[in-house]
Amino acid sequence: MGPEEDVFVILRERMYRTSDGTEKILVPVFPGYVFVETEDIDDFRIRLREMKTMAKVLRAGEETVPVYPEEEAFLRLTGGEDHIVRFSEGYEIGKKLTVTQGPLKGYEGRVKRIDRHKKYAVLEVSLMGQAVDIQMGIEVFRKE
Repeated sequence: MGPEEDVFVILRERMYRTSDGTEKILVPVFPGYVFVETEDIDDFRIRLREMKTMAKVLRAGEETVPVYPEEEAFLRLTGGEDHIVRFSEGYEIGKKLTVTQGPLKGYEGRVKRIDRHKKYAVLEVSLMGQAVDIQMGIEVFRKE
């Protein structure tokens, strides 16, 4: 890797049912995508091409497709320094969700639906200018 370069996958905590009950595991938020934070995308692209693997840098015509500043802010806030989206906690009153802690706090308006049994929320977010649905773990403690 070059100077000041970070290559990573954004993961999220997910509840997984086992024979002993449930446990938290990590799964990709954006399956198939690897993110790179670099000062020199051209050098990274050259090194990637030299690798004997199936990978490419997303492009639109001749331009590399970046993560937009507002998308980067969302990814940094929800994933933190370790790029892991932790579980959130909250409650519902009627159809109104209130997140009391975790990365979903402040993003309640983006939640499209909640699966309380499987403990996740589906959010619509923007990634590289496209609207995509992602899942984020949430424990909804009470519903009144």
